[in-house]
Amino acid sequence: VALTSSEICYGFNDIAGQAVSSSSSKTRRHLSRIMGCLYEDHCLWNDASDLSEKFSISQWLEKSGLLKNAEMCREILEKAFESSFVACEVHGAAFLGSSCLRAFRLGDANGTAVDSHNVSPTITKCWSVCSRIVNLLGKGLMHADEVIGNACAQGLVISFSYDGHD
Repeated sequence: VALTSSEICYGFNDIAGQAVSSSSSKTRRHLSRIMGCLYEDHCLWNDASDLSEKFSISQWLEKSGLLKNAEMCREILEKAFESSFVACEVHGAAFLGSSCLRAFRLGDANGTAVDSHNVSPTITKCWSVCSRIVNLLGKGLMHADEVIGNACAQGLVISFSYDGHD
């Protein structure tokens, strides 16, 4: 997914990068929400011309880059507990990581039937990364920086919500 013109190209990886690195907390929250909406729209990631083809979580993870972004968020969240960290990145990682986690959790609920006979290493790795994100968000609730604690609290709400984004 990319918006292009003769001079610019802005894709979902750019959105994810800005969701973590933007200097505006509102921008980080909104871009993370956008990524969540993109991840959860499985039709965007389906190459099949026949839309009746069943959703495959393994193919979705491969095409969407969700695992890569979840790993990036996990790494940033882990740095929040070191002596030196960038608060805006941790804030962004809490929101983007929770959007990745929510999309994966809901996607796995829809896709397990197709992949249940042979769970791929990618799915196993994504569950591992997402469970670590939950752990770090929970740990972040007690962070000395109130902004980080609040972002982690909201991240947990997003991670486990079933509500639509509307």
